[in-house]
Amino acid sequence: MISVLEPHGWIQMPQKKLAPIALFGLCLVLLGCSGGGNVSNPMGMLEQPRNSPATQIKAMSQLDGPQPSPGYIKLLQRIVVSNSYLVPTRKAAYQRLVRYDPKALDTALATELMHLEPADYRTWVIEQIAAGNRRQLTKAVIRSWAIPLDFWERNKERPEPKALAQMYGEEQVPLTLLSTMLDANPITEANLRARCWELLVTSGHTDSLLILMEDDELVGKDTLLLDMRAAIKDLNVIPRNREEILWIRALRDPKHKAYWDEVAAALSQLNEERRSDLETRDLAVAVAAAKHRPNLLKASNQELYDSLQKAINSNGNHYSADFSGWTVEVSEKLSDDRRVLTWGDLAAMHLALEALESDRLKAHIFDCAERDMLDPTTEYGGLIRLDDNGRFELVEHRPRARVADDRYMASQALFNDSYTALFHFHNHAQKYDNYRYAGPHLGDIDYANETGANGIVFTFVNSSSINVDFYRHTAVIVDLGTIERPESG
Repeated sequence: MISVLEPHGWIQMPQKKLAPIALFGLCLVLLGCSGGGNVSNPMGMLEQPRNSPATQIKAMSQLDGPQPSPGYIKLLQRIVVSNSYLVPTRKAAYQRLVRYDPKALDTALATELMHLEPADYRTWVIEQIAAGNRRQLTKAVIRSWAIPLDFWERNKERPEPKALAQMYGEEQVPLTLLSTMLDANPITEANLRARCWELLVTSGHTDSLLILMEDDELVGKDTLLLDMRAAIKDLNVIPRNREEILWIRALRDPKHKAYWDEVAAALSQLNEERRSDLETRDLAVAVAAAKHRPNLLKASNQELYDSLQKAINSNGNHYSADFSGWTVEVSEKLSDDRRVLTWGDLAAMHLALEALESDRLKAHIFDCAERDMLDPTTEYGGLIRLDDNGRFELVEHRPRARVADDRYMASQALFNDSYTALFHFHNHAQKYDNYRYAGPHLGDIDYANETGANGIVFTFVNSSSINVDFYRHTAVIVDLGTIERPESG
């Protein structure tokens, strides 16, 4: 059976056997068994991605020469980076550009390397870059390395750090990232600089960043580094990735000065051990705890865990998403995540449960889910935060695009509004009896990994009940129980 992957499961399709004559025909198409001879229009043949690699490579042979035409070079550039061509053709084009016009190859890969598919082809190209010691493509390799793998691919070995190690030496990889960040243009290469920071963190070289933060000469007037220094010194937070860097930089805007000071005051109530383990997503949690539950700042993790477990156990029925067909194991039990739960996790879930005691908030949640169920073009989502009066509120944000009933596409407006929020939320509300999809799916986990935000999923399990799941990066998911529709809702 051939399995076709769908967002919520698998569709089984019968596998048909090819007759011998069909196999012979397939051979002719794939191998270009044309019986020899020249291609009548080699440029035209190359311009059509669907032609067989054997025929396209034959066309290249006809166009090769001591001085290939500019049009041919331009077409080779296109083939190398175009995902429409088959891999053998693209490899042949790469090898010709190395021979005929290496600068044209560098130009093509400088911006497109990170977009090359399939992954095996991109790996091959990166290996070729390393073998050729093409250091001029260092920035392209770094950009590719920063592209996160999908959840189910996360255990694969990345080719990019191996390539950098081959070109610069194993011990020089962190220094290469650091020097690239410092030398890159603060305006036109701001994203690259953030990616270098991210890779230093994720590859375990935060010590290099901490040393950098102490160097007044290197930090100078660099606003990125000044913002990162403030996060470390004022809040004990080292942003993990690009999105968290943007998060901190947004909070450093003068309009958030009062909030920054509020965060610092709340964090000052935490003991030293907790302050050394903080993440960007914990900042809003600390502020809300100081306002609503000061005991969350002082209680031990064991006390927080015990009281949270008791609250979850008494909070209605519990449901788990169906991951049948996926080669991953995902738990939604608090006890299964106990070893990895931080103070921020425990406090955030306590605050979520407190927010859900509000009939006003629950009425908004059910109203949003009802409207979502009637709209087949998108899921609904937004933020949960404190309003100006310190009350928990649900803030809806329109998706940036309406692509499917089981997708919520977060907008830039949501991110701009999210930096003081407690949670990003979205609904699984395609129907009332939606319990099979109660909880985040793999795309939601990838979203949490990339944004660093705490997430909440609201799922209809019947017409009067919604299941609530907390989740964050690295697939930490906890079913918080079920809320019932308020009598006035």
